Amino acid sequence: MQNVLITLLLFCSIQLHSQTQSKPVVIPFELTPNGHILISAKVNGIEGKFVFDTGAGMNLLIKKYADKVINLEKTQHFHTGHRATGEEIMTDIWNAKSLEMESFKMNTELFAVYDLDFPIDGLISLTPFRNKPITIDFKNKQLVVENEASLKSRVTTADFEMPIKIHSDKDITIGIATDVKLNDKLSLLVNLDSGAGFGVYRFNSRYMEYLNIDTLNLKSEVRSSTFKPELSNTFYFTKLDKLSDVNNHTQSKDINAQFITGLIHEGIMGIDWIGDIITIDIPNKRLIVKK
Repeated sequence: MQNVLITLLLFCSIQLHSQTQSKPVVIPFELTPNGHILISAKVNGIEGKFVFDTGAGMNLLIKKYADKVINLEKTQHFHTGHRATGEEIMTDIWNAKSLEMESFKMNTELFAVYDLDFPIDGLISLTPFRNKPITIDFKNKQLVVENEASLKSRVTTADFEMPIKIHSDKDITIGIATDVKLNDKLSLLVNLDSGAGFGVYRFNSRYMEYLNIDTLNLKSEVRSSTFKPELSNTFYFTKLDKLSDVNNHTQSKDINAQFITGLIHEGIMGIDWIGDIITIDIPNKRLIVKK
């Protein structure tokens, strides 16, 4: 009888424990024709439409939306960063009491606020997911905030994993990068930027020499900065035979590439070329990929 009671108590304990475990949170998204991921989120309870942007560094609110958010606190802190094309951007830091995406909720979250003419309410970066793996499922058009069990399932069913490097500045910004090869000869560390959209492959112009690309025979364009019109960069447009991860698990061929003067990274690109279902696991510095 005593053994039966112990078994029942253990069963009830296991059941209670499993019920209290957080479930994966599914956040549906819209996918624009250019490959941008649009999600609904609430900042201090005010709903808005945001781009999920792994290249944003930090969260951003458009001023028109921020003006509607109650109890958004301007701190005494600021952050100085740079756009990929080199422009220095200094921003005040604002503190929100809550950020909600479906049932996933952060009790405090930092934001920048910009007065821009933008068709959405802002950007959600990777900062809310520094400790929570998140999956981008392009097939089912959903983000999934994983728990321990669902992450294990992703690993079990994955086609491959890719290592990533994490860049974090004072816990204000977070970015991810990985090593790739161009034309099977040039290895670069590139930033992975879901906010760039689909089919975006940009590299520093210094690497055209390594790839024997003659700038005289290329289409080029000088583009002024939208933030600082007095600054500009030259864009060179060409095709590359092949892009792959360093282990050649995934690749794209005959890609439309841009080589840019003054790009502050070795490269920056979208993530659609990696796979259909991509789990970003910042704590373990990896991508878990299902093609």
